[in-house]
Amino acid sequence: MKKIYILFIITYSMHSQCTDEKIIPFRDGSSGIYTGCLDDFGNPSGKGVLKTDISRIEGLWQSGKLNGKGKIIYLEDNSILDGLWVNDNLINGTYYRKNETIQVTYEGEFENQKFQGLGVLKIIEPDRTTLKEGAFINNDLFQGEEIVSFTNGLKITSNIDRGKSVKQIRNDVNYYDLNDVEGDESFSIIKIRKEGTENEGVSFVIEMEIEGIKGEWIFDTGAQSFSIGQRMFKRLVSQGVTYRDLKRTIKTLGVGGESSGRLIILDNIKIGNYTVNNVKAEISNDNNYSLMGVSFLNKFGDVEWSMKKNQIILYKER
Repeated sequence: MKKIYILFIITYSMHSQCTDEKIIPFRDGSSGIYTGCLDDFGNPSGKGVLKTDISRIEGLWQSGKLNGKGKIIYLEDNSILDGLWVNDNLINGTYYRKNETIQVTYEGEFENQKFQGLGVLKIIEPDRTTLKEGAFINNDLFQGEEIVSFTNGLKITSNIDRGKSVKQIRNDVNYYDLNDVEGDESFSIIKIRKEGTENEGVSFVIEMEIEGIKGEWIFDTGAQSFSIGQRMFKRLVSQGVTYRDLKRTIKTLGVGGESSGRLIILDNIKIGNYTVNNVKAEISNDNNYSLMGVSFLNKFGDVEWSMKKNQIILYKER
């Protein structure tokens, strides 16, 4: 006896496949065309799309309002609001906008279609990328951290408190950090060698070591930068000294006029009884002057200079 199989094909009217159309009027006199599911009162309910002259609104509707997953695309600038909606208000999701000069991306909490609450905002421009993270109020960072990374290698990190920058750190500047100064003594006395005469001109020379390789710097309190001359830098590198390149070129005014250079970070420099970590230094491209200016001294809690005793005293703590 042969078995007979009967295939039943049952079709269901899927809620997401509604194709009802309705004109939706707005208070300003304009209107839009809604295509999708309608409830018994003729209000958008379920999955649907509302097209207007300025936007396209798609997602899940309830009683004429976005409720659930939804998206608004603004036609003028192609910006997008996408996420979870409650009664036409985006409460959590993303904002995205991009044109020829800027790209803006925000992910986090919203209120009245504005950045409001915890979130992360990223802005990409031709010369920089800005990253803001923390608590937002009315589209701006109120409490948190802002990092601006420039294409020339400069990086500026700011702590934001009540909408204002209260602390700023640049990656091209030396700052005091107790953890960066290694040594058991509370201070270290450094002898300085005096060269020249008052009639010919006096300079003070100080010796330091980078990864065990010795070098000499002109101690110059009138200079801001901490620089390494071209010849010394080539010698240090040839003898195995390593560094981190900030990939940033700069121009400075000093001995011999204007000078160009690039910025690096040295992991450690030994001076007296101390080893100093994370030191920003300028490498000269066109001269052999190596100067110890204020920038290096900023790594310490305090500094005393005695011209008569030919010495400086470096204090570890403030």
